[in-house]
Parts: sequence; C-alpha cells; structure tokens
Amino acid sequence: MEQYSFFNSVNGDRRYDASDLAEFFLPFFTNGIFNNGLKVTADEGMKVNIATGRAYCNGHRYINKDTVLTKTIDIADGEQSRIDNVVLRVDETNRTFTCQIVKGSYSSNPVPPALIRDTTTYDLRLATISIPAGTTEITDDLITDCRFNSSDCGNVIQAVQGADFTDIFSQFETKFNNWFNDLEVTLDENTATNLTNRIITLENNEIVLGTCTDEELQAVIDSMYDDE
Repeated sequence: MEQYSFFNSVNGDRRYDASDLAEFFLPFFTNGIFNNGLKVTADEGMKVNIATGRAYCNGHRYINKDTVLTKTIDIADGEQSRIDNVVLRVDETNRTFTCQIVKGSYSSNPVPPALIRDTTTYDLRLATISIPAGTTEITDDLITDCRFNSSDCGNVIQAVQGADFTDIFSQFETKFNNWFNDLEVTLDENTATNLTNRIITLENNEIVLGTCTDEELQAVIDSMYDDE
C-alpha cells in the first residue's frame, strides 16, 4: 500500500497524528541516548539521580532538562537480594515516555528484570541497581551503567549506514585486469618495444625518488623522446 506525507491540508483533507510523525523518523535514527546524558548515580538513602539528557525511541523523544531527576528505590528485603532496572519506557497505550524503576524479584542469586519490548511498550535500560539483603543506602558501587550497551540502550546514531561498494569495485577490478592482460595484444609491436626500451632506460638510470638530481632526471626524459 502506498503512503506519503507531509502536505498542507485543504479543508481537512490531509490530517496526521503522532504515529505518522514517529514513523517518519524511524529510518533515520537508532534507539538510545544522546551523547553522555541520563547517567544514573547514587543520591542519599535509597534514592538515585538521573542526570539531564535526551533519548530517542521508536520515533519518540525524551528530555530531562534543567535539573536531575530523583527516584526512590523500594526498601531491601531482610533475607534476599534483588536487582532493579532504571529504564526509559515508551508506553503507546498511555502515550508516555518516562523514566521508571522496575523492581526485580527477590532471590539468593537475583537477575535484572527482562526488558519489555512489544507493540505497545519499549524499554531502554539506563542502569541496574543491585540491592543486597538488608541494604539501607544506595551507593555508586551498586549501580551498573547500561547506557552504552546496545542491547540495553545504546547511543543514538544514524540508521542509514554507508553504501556497500564491494560489488562495484569487484567489477571494476575484473575489467581492469582484463584490460591489463590484453594490453600487449592491443599495442602494436613498435609501440610495445618503445615502451619496453623506455622502462629499461628508467631502470638503468635508477630514477627512484631521492637517487638522482633534477638534471639527471631531465636528461633521461629528453633521451626518451630523442627518437620521436
């Protein structure tokens, strides 16, 4: 089915919604954060801070500007540990793109919650937070930065990569080799002999960068054309 956009509306005959705009940007950028933004660090007690920054996901933008965003982590269990996710979540149903703490399951060997990535929800993981049993304060050593892991989040880069010219260069190389191999056949006998003699002359006079003077080089060049 053919689709096209965007054109000015005349009497309401061209109407677009957010999904049209989001889809427009999909081919241009990969999902992730911009630059070094949105780093997660420890605050006081069971709180963490998310630095200012921007992110892009499936055609939607996220911005945390002017000041850090503070999130509170649920208290620890007295006997078992868990790992929480700090994610940026696109929620198509509720039309939001927000930073959330996704609580992990208690275990003696905890793992981070699985990221949700389906038709209505998409997570970008900024960090994981390890919460050992009995923890009363989040420290930086409990936080694992996941921003630059492409499977978790990654950096926004252009989705359109450079064209692959391998086949074109291969064709060119084949044609050049064929031309070069047929060169002796193409040249008449006198021309081939003349070229050979000139090559021998150059070799005998050691015309190599730095081994002869300008005068010697000019003399060899002049001798090459003496027979013309």
